[in-house]
Amino acid sequence: MGAVDTEQVWSATVDRLRSLIDSGKLPPGSRLPAERVLCEDLGISRGSLRQALRVLDSIGYVRIRAGSGTYVREQQEQPLRTWFTEHDQLVEKLFDLRATVEPTLAERLARQATAKTVSRLEDNVAEMAQAAEDGDMLHVIAADAEFHRVIAQNAGNDDVAGLLRSVLALVGEERRAALRLPGQIRKAVDDHRAILDAIRRSDPAAARELTLKHLVDAKIYAHDFAAHPEER
Repeated sequence: MGAVDTEQVWSATVDRLRSLIDSGKLPPGSRLPAERVLCEDLGISRGSLRQALRVLDSIGYVRIRAGSGTYVREQQEQPLRTWFTEHDQLVEKLFDLRATVEPTLAERLARQATAKTVSRLEDNVAEMAQAAEDGDMLHVIAADAEFHRVIAQNAGNDDVAGLLRSVLALVGEERRAALRLPGQIRKAVDDHRAILDAIRRSDPAAARELTLKHLVDAKIYAHDFAAHPEER
């Protein structure tokens, strides 16, 4: 199976599992069936299933517990501003962690990106833009998570990439909330295009600077949104 077909399989799997969760067939707190059972039911490989579960974990839809299984998470029901007010310090720390790691990875990738990796990022940005146009919020969030994961996976520094994967495992709710802020989806798509362009033209300094600005801007906007309700 080719790369494009593989991506279509796990993307379709994300949609099918989301549908099961949204319909209540997999309620919050429940554990998903074993990998073998899911693979048989969905007609997919373990690799495609694990990638789909990783994306769902990244967007705060499920939580993967090592040695225990994958569980459906409670979906956020709080008003957006209330959530940010209650989680302001956590969001700031998570963005700071990401800003410490991700610019370095983008810089490294810009020095050595293969045509295949650039193509994957191009497809991802197009997918995110289309999902935004369609109003498919969860697809937008999944594409956002995958963009940053692809950079980490292909940057050529396993230790730093491993650290980022650990950080990203914590930011499902933060990502879901941040992209719901007014205007943030369009800005995220534009930022990703700019980062991609820097990687494509092999400009490490620009890739680093644009990634840092992307994360710092998001942190500042989230903080201001929670701190100044009268301005929104």
